Amino acid sequence: MDDTDQLKAQQVLENNRVNQASSWHNPDTGNDVAVTPTRTYTSASGQNCREYNTTITVDGKKQTAHGTACRQADGSWKIVE
Repeated sequence: MDDTDQLKAQQVLENNRVNQASSWHNPDTGNDVAVTPTRTYTSASGQNCREYNTTITVDGKKQTAHGTACRQADGSWKIVE
């Protein structure tokens, strides 16, 4: 994922409801990306965190990943696992 995809993924984590997918085509890379938040919770340290699934199609091949990101003090989302 390039910087454009990272920015869009951050917007999804900030704005989408659980299980509400967003997808887009990146014309610079030719890749199709979909991000779906799957769980929202507060960490032990008090940060808002979200689990999510990502599907990226590169050269016609789908790749899926699961991750967790937490909102930082500046409002950005940082992947923590």
